[in-house]
Amino acid sequence: RRLRENRRFDFHKARVLKTDLTRRQVHTDSGCIDYDFLVLALGSTTNISSLPNKSDNVFTLKNLLDGVVIRNHIIQMFEVADGECDPKRQKQLLTFVVVGAGYTGVQLVAEIRNFIDRSLIKGYRNINPAMVRVMLIGDRDYILSGRDRTLADISARMLRKQGVDIRLNTRVTRLWDHGMELNHMEMESTETVIWAAGIVANSVVSGLPVEKDEIGRVRVDEYLRLPAYPGVYALGDNAHFEDPETGAVLPPRAHYAVRQPKIVVANILSDLKGTPPKRYHYQDAAELVALGPRNAAMSLYGLHFSGLMVRVIWLAGYLSIMMGPYNRTRVAIDWLLALIFQRDSTLLTVKR
Repeated sequence: RRLRENRRFDFHKARVLKTDLTRRQVHTDSGCIDYDFLVLALGSTTNISSLPNKSDNVFTLKNLLDGVVIRNHIIQMFEVADGECDPKRQKQLLTFVVVGAGYTGVQLVAEIRNFIDRSLIKGYRNINPAMVRVMLIGDRDYILSGRDRTLADISARMLRKQGVDIRLNTRVTRLWDHGMELNHMEMESTETVIWAAGIVANSVVSGLPVEKDEIGRVRVDEYLRLPAYPGVYALGDNAHFEDPETGAVLPPRAHYAVRQPKIVVANILSDLKGTPPKRYHYQDAAELVALGPRNAAMSLYGLHFSGLMVRVIWLAGYLSIMMGPYNRTRVAIDWLLALIFQRDSTLLTVKR
């Protein structure tokens, strides 16, 4: 809402039902909107196509509420385990599994391990820290697959040092309310499975009658436009962009998506003025992955770094792409407090 102050645009809150590219209309649950220019920026959802079956102990992480629910669940597991006398049951309660070893899964498992070690475990006298297990499951032979292999190996080494159990070349083949099956042979008892095994584009975008990739992103040209539909652009998790020079596909990551609107705006203005459009250049010189409040790893032009200073660089990078000084200041203070003190472990009541 601060974004609207003194800015000349209207905001309309509605759920998009479908987009008619031929008639140039967006259908919502509160009516139909005609457009001259359209930007597809509906984001993505968690890919659950490989989920063997539904279970009450499976969580996804895609929005703030998901994060609060997962945090509350972890705290609740410690509350129950603290009063549990059966060691087998206690171990089941204190086993936390993240499925998916991409950026989301890797960064999530590092935060979970840190939250448990710095903010939770010391508050439960009846829990042996050795009983707590945090697992990361990936179906490839290294984490962060498709990215810099050395960066992935450094990140895996740092995670293992923090106490994360990494299982590679492993798939979840069956799930039930109190456990899971790995590779059709290994059984693991757990009350917590967080599914972070990739994304798919929003269904409104994946349902469009245009050329798309395997996860539903529409294919765009070097100007981030849909070639067959003038005036229609896509960005972020909705756009499949291939670098014209290298053929590299833009990965679905936030720090790429937040830079694309400037190109889209410039090209919309070019369309209005009749001037040549501006190409989007995909630069992949640096790769950073956060590994908890005090650690991160980075690959920069073939050089690799890790530790607290890289984490500071990671924080500075994300602060730079946040909207406005108010948001930057609030977030920076929160990160600083989390670095110095333990995180708040208050149990919040929310409905899943």
